[in-house]
Amino acid sequence: MAEMSKKEIRKFLMQGTFTGKLTTVKKDGSCHIVPIWFVLDDGIRRGGSGIGQDIIFTTDGTSVKAKNIQRDNRVSICVDDQTPPFSFVIVYGTARIHHCTQNELFKFATKIAQRYMGKDNAERYGRRNSNEGEVLVRIKPTRILAEKDIAGWD
Repeated sequence: MAEMSKKEIRKFLMQGTFTGKLTTVKKDGSCHIVPIWFVLDDGIRRGGSGIGQDIIFTTDGTSVKAKNIQRDNRVSICVDDQTPPFSFVIVYGTARIHHCTQNELFKFATKIAQRYMGKDNAERYGRRNSNEGEVLVRIKPTRILAEKDIAGWD
């Protein structure tokens, strides 16, 4: 097992169609966990998180995860490769909901859809996931735990 570099973390998070398992804090303090489609924002920010970029996803503004984030913005995301030798990245951070223009929401929803549904279906899914009521969520990482080759023979 070995720790990933910042470059390896960024590459891993955008590898193929790995989903993120997003954890938010419910009103009673317990966890709510749900898989999400996501991308890293192209706008590189400086500083300490380890990947230098925010994690972006869309959701319905009335979803459980959106309501949880509005009340308590602490989140975590786990992304894992379930094939040997196994690797994972856990991102801890703060989330912020953005009520943005239809065009901006469509841009991100299409980028996310292209990753998970392919170029041919990106626009259709981008439109579906940028309808009225949808919001953009931006997660600023505050801490990252990332390990690779968990089952490797060193």
